[in-house]
Amino acid sequence: MSEQRVFPHSFTNRKGLRDHRNILVPCCIIGLFLTASGARALAGDNTTTYTPVAEGSTPTHRSVTDTEAAQLNIYVGGSLPVGTHLLKLQFLFDLTTAGNTSGYITPLLFEYKSVEAVTVYTVVGIGQGFEVQLSSIPQEIPFEVIEGTKVPTHANFTFGFITAMVNSSGVPVLTSPGVVDFDATADGGQGVSTGTTNDWIWTGQFLPVVALGTTFGLANAPYALGLPYRTYSAEAIGAVAAQ
Repeated sequence: MSEQRVFPHSFTNRKGLRDHRNILVPCCIIGLFLTASGARALAGDNTTTYTPVAEGSTPTHRSVTDTEAAQLNIYVGGSLPVGTHLLKLQFLFDLTTAGNTSGYITPLLFEYKSVEAVTVYTVVGIGQGFEVQLSSIPQEIPFEVIEGTKVPTHANFTFGFITAMVNSSGVPVLTSPGVVDFDATADGGQGVSTGTTNDWIWTGQFLPVVALGTTFGLANAPYALGLPYRTYSAEAIGAVAAQ
């Protein structure tokens, strides 16, 4: 029988489930992770300095949230820099189209490649999932990869999220409608990083499994992605070793 373990909500133990919301803080607190000069030492590393990086779209108010349970969304407007140590997922959940005032979100890491001229996205990292609450200000959760690849090894890596808690096989076990604002057509202009866009792609398929190795694409993948591009109010924040 396969293991049906739900990824923990906290860094301690199951008793911490009662207090996991305390880890959600306003996005301005990210300054605690990066010094004013933009360089820091990661936990356990007192010799290497790091430069902050971010990819995605600004966590600002947008028009709607997803109404489907376990919605999966992938940022396709840019790539994570090689060597990014992922730290946080910032997002805005300040409205509710489906009526939910709470929900679930699990960050995901994807590797992408062209398969017969179509870009296919493969799940290579599953993050720690959290329950989140409706809030008028941006929130952030740790982007801690629990299963799979933790640090991008080449240029074809991006991130996304699913509005669910998943078990060790990537199967959603607790689901919710959307917890991140979005616009149904992609915003113009660049994303949070220079030279990127605000394009996100999505899948409307019911309860997608996000096991390591699962693929998503407009074609040539078991899970179909949808168009047109959208813009979600979410960004991944990390740090790269200074050169």
